[in-house]
Amino acid sequence: MTKIFNILTFAVVLAFSVKTFALESSDILQIQILKAYDKNVLVLNRGLEDAIFKKDHIKITSDEGFIARGICIRATMLTSHWKIYRVIRPELVSKDTQYDMYSINQSKLPDDMLKLSSVNLEKYFKNYGDKDVKKQLKSQQKRIAKYDLPTRVSDTDTFKDANKTGFDRFLEKNLNNENLAEDISNTYLDIYASPMTWQTRYDQKETHYGARLYNKGKKYQYEMNAIETQREVLDPVTAKGFKSKSTHYDAHFQINRSSKNWSLISYLSYDREKIGSIYYPHKYTQVGILGLKYHVWEDDPKDNFFEISYIPMFDNLEYSDPQKTDLDISTREGIRHVLRLKLYSQLSTKIHSKTEISYSPYMNLKGFGVDYSDSNTKVQTSLSYNLGTDFYADYLLQYDSDQFRADTYDMRADNTTQTIRLRYEFDL
Repeated sequence: MTKIFNILTFAVVLAFSVKTFALESSDILQIQILKAYDKNVLVLNRGLEDAIFKKDHIKITSDEGFIARGICIRATMLTSHWKIYRVIRPELVSKDTQYDMYSINQSKLPDDMLKLSSVNLEKYFKNYGDKDVKKQLKSQQKRIAKYDLPTRVSDTDTFKDANKTGFDRFLEKNLNNENLAEDISNTYLDIYASPMTWQTRYDQKETHYGARLYNKGKKYQYEMNAIETQREVLDPVTAKGFKSKSTHYDAHFQINRSSKNWSLISYLSYDREKIGSIYYPHKYTQVGILGLKYHVWEDDPKDNFFEISYIPMFDNLEYSDPQKTDLDISTREGIRHVLRLKLYSQLSTKIHSKTEISYSPYMNLKGFGVDYSDSNTKVQTSLSYNLGTDFYADYLLQYDSDQFRADTYDMRADNTTQTIRLRYEFDL
C-alpha cells in the first residue's frame, strides 16, 4: 500500500512540475538540428526534460537574425519533432549551427497549423534520441580517422580560407549567381486601384491606380512600382479648373545582409506631372547608386521589422519656370541626402501597418553646401486588412512637404493625401 501511495505521490508531483516548468516566453534555449525530414519537419536536441511539449509554438533565431517559426508535433525525453511553417532564411539552416529557441506560445497559430497540432503524427516518425546521436558521432569520428591528410598545408581549405582578403570574403558572401537566379525567380505582383483620394493642397478628389512587381529573395531583393494618378484641380497660375495627370515610376535593389545588420541598397525614380499649362515636374529623376540600410529589429522581413537607411541621390529636376516667358523649362541639378525610416508591424493575423518617414535635404553641386530649408519630407502610414486569399483593402495617409515648389509657385508647401484602395497580390 505504501508503495502504491509513493507512486501516486510521484505522479502528482511530476504533473505539477510539468505545468510549473513549461516553456515560458522569456526562456531562451540553445538548440541544434539533429535530423531533417521532408515537408519542413526538423528533429531538435531538446525534449521533455527541457519542458518542451507537443503543440509548443516557437521561433528560431541565430546571430544572423530571424530564421523560422514552428510547432511541436512530437516530444520525447531528449528530442522533439517540429513542423516549420515559416522559413525566412533557409540558407542559414544547418546541422552544424547552434540556434536560439524562443517560446511564442502567446502568439496565434495560422489556421492550417492549428488543425495540424491536433493530429497525431507520431506513427510517421521514428524515435530519434541518445542512441542515434552517439551512433552519428561515432560514424563521424571514423570518417575523420580515415581521412587522408593533404601533402601540403597550402592545399587545405582551411589555409585557403584563412588567407582570403576581406574583399574576397565580401564578394564570396554577397555575389553569387545561383542565389541571384533563385531569388529573382521568386517574384510577386500587386495590382491596385483607388476609388477615392482626398488632398488638402487642391481640395479635390482623385483616383489612382498602379502595380508593384517585387520578389521575396533571401539575398537579393528588388521592387518596381508604377503609379498613374488622375485628378481635377485648380490651376495655380490661370485659376481655371482642369484635369491633370501624373506618372511615377521607381525601382529598388538590395543585397540583403552583406554583414550581420547591414544591407546595400540602390534606388531610382522618375516623376512627371502636368498641372494645366505648367509642368511640375516636366521630368524629375533621382538616382541612388549605393546606400546603406541598418536592420534595427526584425522578426519577419516582410511584416515585422524596423530599419533605417541612408542613400545620396543625384537629383535632376526639370520644371516650368514662372519667371520665364511662356513658362519655359528650367533645370536644377544637385544631390539629396535621403534618410529613411521604416516600421512594419503585424497587428493581427489579418491587419498590418506600415509607416515610412523620409527626410531629404538638398545640396547644390556648385557650392556643395547643404540647404536644410529645401528638404523634402514625406510621412506615409497605412493599414491593410486581408479580405481573403491574396486580396486586401488599404487605407493610406500621406504627408509631404516640398519647399522649392512652394517658393516657385507661391503656394503651400505641405500636402496631405488620404487614399482608400483595393489590392490583389499573386505569385508569378
